[in-house]
Amino acid sequence: MKLRGRSIFCTSAMAVAFLVLPVAAYALQFTDITDVSGVGDRGHGQGVAFADVDGDGDLDLYVSNKGGENALFLNDGTGTFVPASREAGDRFDDSGMSMGSCFGDIDNDGDQDLYIVKGGRYEIEANRLLLNENGRLVDVTRKAGVGSKEFTYSAAFADVDNDGFLDLYLANYGVGAKNTLYRNNGDGTFEDVTDTAGVGDRSWSWSAVFSDVNGDGFQDLYVVNGRYPAGEPNHLYMNNGDGSFRDVSSDSGVNDGNWGLGAAFADVDRDGDFDLFVSNYVGSNKLFLNDGSGIFTDGSEASGLADDGWGKGPSFGDVDHDGDLDLYEGDCKLANKLYLNDGSGVFTDMVDQNPALKNETVRTKGTAFADIDNDGDLDLYVVNWGVSNRLYRNDQNDDRFLKIHLKGTVSNADAVGARVSVSSAGKLVGVQEVKTMTGFCSQAPLELHFGLPAVGNYQVDVVFPSGLKASGTYSNGQSITIVEGS
Repeated sequence: MKLRGRSIFCTSAMAVAFLVLPVAAYALQFTDITDVSGVGDRGHGQGVAFADVDGDGDLDLYVSNKGGENALFLNDGTGTFVPASREAGDRFDDSGMSMGSCFGDIDNDGDQDLYIVKGGRYEIEANRLLLNENGRLVDVTRKAGVGSKEFTYSAAFADVDNDGFLDLYLANYGVGAKNTLYRNNGDGTFEDVTDTAGVGDRSWSWSAVFSDVNGDGFQDLYVVNGRYPAGEPNHLYMNNGDGSFRDVSSDSGVNDGNWGLGAAFADVDRDGDFDLFVSNYVGSNKLFLNDGSGIFTDGSEASGLADDGWGKGPSFGDVDHDGDLDLYEGDCKLANKLYLNDGSGVFTDMVDQNPALKNETVRTKGTAFADIDNDGDLDLYVVNWGVSNRLYRNDQNDDRFLKIHLKGTVSNADAVGARVSVSSAGKLVGVQEVKTMTGFCSQAPLELHFGLPAVGNYQVDVVFPSGLKASGTYSNGQSITIVEGS
């Protein structure tokens, strides 16, 4: 199905009175469409990354496999995918030990480049950077200087110094391994600035996620660590605004010492700041609530999210369009979970109503929400180990959503790090950031999806990484593109 709303290309505000209409109750329902969609990859899956690789306006899908070929699936616009041929890029099948690969527009030319993580074969295989040239991905690793041979588990792009170019952070794993930050020089090359930036974590790192946790306009960094059997503390690095960071792990309250694998930032209680969920393989999962300044308190038990499984792949999204963010949690031990948010940050596992989402007795890795069929609701892709990955279509099928895509002109072209707030009648509905990596080895789409509590008009406010702002009022059911400074 095609998107039912109009596409709007503007940043100016429209004075339209807010309209509230009665909303019918919807039974949440997901349908397994793996076989008809063509994305049931059966490799030793680790990561999933969504991006519009070929520039045709829909979301394509890249799967990283730890052993065996990686796979790119091109979307035909309806949610049916076609495997890309090997001619789509240099060594494009990329057999090896791939983990959390990541898309990002590193040269600000308007298309999605790809960094392939090749952890697990130290001194044999290096990570690779592929530049998107008119839909074909060309290997520029050597020129760029980012061919790390560490055991990299996950990569993330973010503009850490707000200079308009995406930098690259690597979460590296193993004895003596040090995480790496590459600064983008803006000329196709990168420089290792790990030591001067102060983010060379030497723990056994599994993932790294960025978020502006203190609201100062710069991206902060959270690194998830752990080793068998006891785990080790995670680290939060606060951005100083000049490309350097300070370790505030203990003072902030998020130095969880369990064996962590994945993490995701989201405003779960709708108070305008970004809270933190940590998915633990050993030890219970954690939800840390942000006070807005980057100081967190443990709200795990009260939220209902302190599950003690083998947590791995968390993904946030408003799956039922009630205006708050829900959570899908991959689990390697028992069964995956679908937690619905009551709007205040209290969650209830509703997976029994959609038992296909459980993936029982299956080792789930990365997970991601994305609107793969352009019908306005969030579908779900689940990466599994050694068995078929699964794609679930969300049958919400209503118009209570806004999809927002940003284009940077002064900021980086993807507007990674931009903050978007949606409100009605002065009341905040939600706030989100544009980001690359989240959860475990997973990349959700760059477009932001807001579920809405009612039919009507909503105020959208954007703060780009450059500090430039944009505002507008839009009705529900629309897909909006906002260009910085237009």
